[in-house]
Amino acid sequence: MLSRPGVMLGLAIAVLSVAGAGCRHKAKTPQDAFARLTAAVTANDGGALFDALDQETRWNWMSIQKFHREAYDIVLSNYPEGEVRERETRRFEHAATAPSARDLFAMDAAPTILPMLRPLVLPGTPIENGPTEDTAAAVLASGMRVELKRASNGDWGYAGLSKRAEEDKNRAYHDLEVVRASAADFERAAARAGK
Repeated sequence: MLSRPGVMLGLAIAVLSVAGAGCRHKAKTPQDAFARLTAAVTANDGGALFDALDQETRWNWMSIQKFHREAYDIVLSNYPEGEVRERETRRFEHAATAPSARDLFAMDAAPTILPMLRPLVLPGTPIENGPTEDTAAAVLASGMRVELKRASNGDWGYAGLSKRAEEDKNRAYHDLEVVRASAADFERAAARAGK
């Protein structure tokens, strides 16, 4: 039989191992970031590709999911029954009900992006410093650059999707604003009809 301190130590180790299993390990150097990107693309793993992205790009995907979830909730709560509500529910449901932004990215974006990245992840590709200390790039023999970026927390990631993610985030925010305005219009119409 284990002593109480032995049981507590075992429990602490179990908790730490479970907590650590869900944590995203930092890429401390541009080389680590490129290795992570290479491994994700080679394994054709959309979730691992999400993990290999720079922090800003991951946050943009988190915002996309958040905006779609909010739009979905507003549609369900404020839109009257009918064709518009059904259409808008279908439009936002996929992203709103995804378990996480990582899963959403893996389902929606990764299948298209992974094949395009295969030619960019050649083993032994040299890494060069960028114009700032927080940027670098893997430079292919063709001269093409695979951009890498360091976040304020020191984590490096692949930055080649940052512009697209920013545009997608802005579009999702605009969609949310349209849903909010439409919901307000429906509420005003319902109030007028109730008078």
